[in-house]
Amino acid sequence: MIKAAIDIGTNSTRLLIMDTVSRKRILKRVAITRIGEGVDRGFLKDEAMERTLKVIKEYADEAKGYGCDPRAFGTSAVRDAKNKEEFLRLVKDATGVGIDVIDGDTEAELGFIGASALFPQDEIKLVVDIGGGSTEFIKGRGDILNKFSLGMGSVRFTERFIINDNMYGLYKEVENLLKPHLGDIKDAVRIIGIGGTITSLAAVSMELDEYDESKVQGYYLKTVDIKKIRHKFYEMSPDEMRRVKGLQRGREDIILAGTAILEKCLDLLKADGIYVSDWDNLEGYLLREEK
Repeated sequence: MIKAAIDIGTNSTRLLIMDTVSRKRILKRVAITRIGEGVDRGFLKDEAMERTLKVIKEYADEAKGYGCDPRAFGTSAVRDAKNKEEFLRLVKDATGVGIDVIDGDTEAELGFIGASALFPQDEIKLVVDIGGGSTEFIKGRGDILNKFSLGMGSVRFTERFIINDNMYGLYKEVENLLKPHLGDIKDAVRIIGIGGTITSLAAVSMELDEYDESKVQGYYLKTVDIKKIRHKFYEMSPDEMRRVKGLQRGREDIILAGTAILEKCLDLLKADGIYVSDWDNLEGYLLREEK
């Protein structure tokens, strides 16, 4: 059965059209829309809503061309915004698409379903999903054993720490948020990373001229290499960042924060590295319906 979903994330808006029976992806689109611009201030900006709406319109039309009406869901930035109802009405009135605003636990569950779909099902896995506004941690085997969401993400921490050149503050905040939960997520056989930060880092590590999901999927990104990449990003000018092979355009200003979050998480977990999954909560949103 052909189904479509639109993910309205803090940094990007994405479309997935999939045959959920065969688990074959038919089409995937990504646009940097930054709905979460100014996320720590608690309100979605008018210009952010307008540019996101434009992309949702395009995606809805594209999905209908495949004979399906898309379902949409919003994550951290939308659920945290005090004016989210205004945005939901704007999208519904303009496109007919209703947005399912999911909580952090649901986002974690969807990420686990999508990320674990292409890895062995009989091992305990920890999925780490670094988004623009939050990071989800999900441990499970076939079923989820533990999950939680923390308010740290690449857009949120860029605005809070990176623009003030406060790397120490960023690392300390990650430690403060994650350390109380470490006992709940230990003993995983495999750590899997999902989201734009981790897939971009894999592409940068391989110096890909063009993003190739077949190369990214399952790639093992070593912690020591993440540290090297983070150091390189820290020393680069904006123009140099735009020329980095493998880095998705539009992520230049937030990738340092996402990289530092991942680096500190792996340090706290005492992990040598992380497996990368190109499948995430977008696939999980559609696959959950088939369970």
